Amino acid sequence: MYKLIALDMDGTTFNEEHKISDVVKDALFYAMEKGVKIAFISGREEFTIKQTLEELKIDTYYGALNGSLISTTYSKVPKFVKSLNKEYLFDILDTIEKNDLTPIVFLENLIFTNDSNDEYVDIISKFINPKIVRVKSVKEYILENNLEEKVLKIGICQEYDVLKILEEKFSDTIKSEYTLAFSLPFFFELMAKDTDKGSCLREICRLNDIELSETIAIGDGENDIPMLNISGLSIAMGNAMENVKKNVDYITDTNKNDGVAKSIRKFI
Repeated sequence: MYKLIALDMDGTTFNEEHKISDVVKDALFYAMEKGVKIAFISGREEFTIKQTLEELKIDTYYGALNGSLISTTYSKVPKFVKSLNKEYLFDILDTIEKNDLTPIVFLENLIFTNDSNDEYVDIISKFINPKIVRVKSVKEYILENNLEEKVLKIGICQEYDVLKILEEKFSDTIKSEYTLAFSLPFFFELMAKDTDKGSCLREICRLNDIELSETIAIGDGENDIPMLNISGLSIAMGNAMENVKKNVDYITDTNKNDGVAKSIRKFI
């Protein structure tokens, strides 16, 4: 029997309008009535995850920023926070900016980026809460406000091919000292070493005294692979990236067609 369902949000639980359909909501409540816990594990910032859970009136553990922060719906203080190693922080920012891309820096309660005319930042900012703060220089802002040890994630929004080239340009040191992943084909992220959705799922299971074999994980992006790889049952969305679909136990329908709900009804 499965005791916990770990859900990605964008491209999975959320439909194409970035909302949870009534069909999916009904399936979530159906699972909970059966005694199954729901955990959102997302690349999204904490505010949106917490707001979504509060609207659903679900009190549960969640992982924000790909597991950089773990907490519960009504907690005022996070249970777990892991920031990036500050040693190579500015090397990362330099590499991004030298490739004419714009870094988006995520702290626990603040998101900021360079004050540029980057259309991709304008697009992604529509779906991020709290709103992205525009600063003259992210590097100067970090130094002036002593934020070197508070950065939880750095994101870059661009075309997939451009981001793949950027990924290759990061040094071997950065690749070994940080976690690099795509949450969406157009959004690339860097987190602390050994921080990903898999480590997040492990910790949430530990806190709930649940075995990994008793979990279902559902996702669509490359950043979902670590939790899909260790869950008892791994499910990829029909709209998932192709390399996500390769090694899962089951492929469900798309987020447009309530794939999460169909999976829950099938396996719970």
